[in-house]
Amino acid sequence: MASIITGLFKSQTQARKISEDLEQAGFASEDFIIYLQDKNVSKEVKTSIWQSFFRDQTKLEDDSLVVSVRVRTLECEQKTYRIFEANGIIRSHFFENIRFQDAMSLHFLKRIVSLRAKSQIAHTPEVRHHEKANGMNAEVTFGKT
Repeated sequence: MASIITGLFKSQTQARKISEDLEQAGFASEDFIIYLQDKNVSKEVKTSIWQSFFRDQTKLEDDSLVVSVRVRTLECEQKTYRIFEANGIIRSHFFENIRFQDAMSLHFLKRIVSLRAKSQIAHTPEVRHHEKANGMNAEVTFGKT
């Protein structure tokens, strides 16, 4: 089992730069995954899904990029976050105890992120009902002044 940091970036054109940065930092090519999408999903659909999951107003481009990096030490974790921030990360997630083979499926990671988002939805506050009414009492006067 490994710890994995997954980051969302604005454009797939950043793939080469992020890959080079990770390799220069000492990561082997087997330690990171760059998810390139060949299907075009409209900007509006991506943005609405993102906003419903994460409750923020981020506007996504048509070709956003997702990158996952396997980290084994605190030093690797810090290097990964520095590289991600230098490349303009939009959002990141840290996953512990996930098999790296499972992380190869972007669909698998999306399910985990979705479950996390749903679990973070705030519970509704306790509902207070009105107290039982006692009806009319002696203070009520009918038509008398």
